[in-house]
Amino acid sequence: MAWRTTVSGFVVAAILAPPLAPPLASGQGRAATDEVVILSPYRSYNGANNRPRRERHAGVDFGGQLGDPVLAAADGVVSRVINWPPGCGNGLVIEHPGFKRWTAYCHMQTVTARQGQTVTRGEQIGLVGASGNAVSTPHVHMELCTVACASHVDGDLSGTTDPLAVAAGCFDPGGIYPGDHLVLTFPVACRFWIRGR
Repeated sequence: MAWRTTVSGFVVAAILAPPLAPPLASGQGRAATDEVVILSPYRSYNGANNRPRRERHAGVDFGGQLGDPVLAAADGVVSRVINWPPGCGNGLVIEHPGFKRWTAYCHMQTVTARQGQTVTRGEQIGLVGASGNAVSTPHVHMELCTVACASHVDGDLSGTTDPLAVAAGCFDPGGIYPGDHLVLTFPVACRFWIRGR
């Protein structure tokens, strides 16, 4: 009888557990994502809350605990602070002038950087939150823009590209990152304890 309870528990857990994000295609420049929780990848039709979207997603949603630090994915200058309750919520845009690229970060609880501030890779720029249309799911939405941007609505992929395609993975304070091309690090602190599960 005890085994039936155990098996029933596994079946219920399997039914209730949200599906994992689809695996990334292997390719040069792609980062291992086993250190972070990706709730919704670029171009996905699933939202961070695992509900369907009507249109494709213009960024990547990284899961986190409410109040966790949000980190700058590369060196740059804060070009815009965003406060848009029906969409991005609290967020900001960092310009990476040497590469003609911008990264937008949305749904933060608090923005801790200010417009015009120079930031370095791994520097805290805000706190993970559920502002805007985050539907009570704490996460940070990150976009990689090829033109000056704020934040794109679902379905508007113009001027965006997949940030994971140029991601090096978790921020390493002792790491050396190239200066001749844009390399991003994840905007949330990595959870190394997930490895080897």
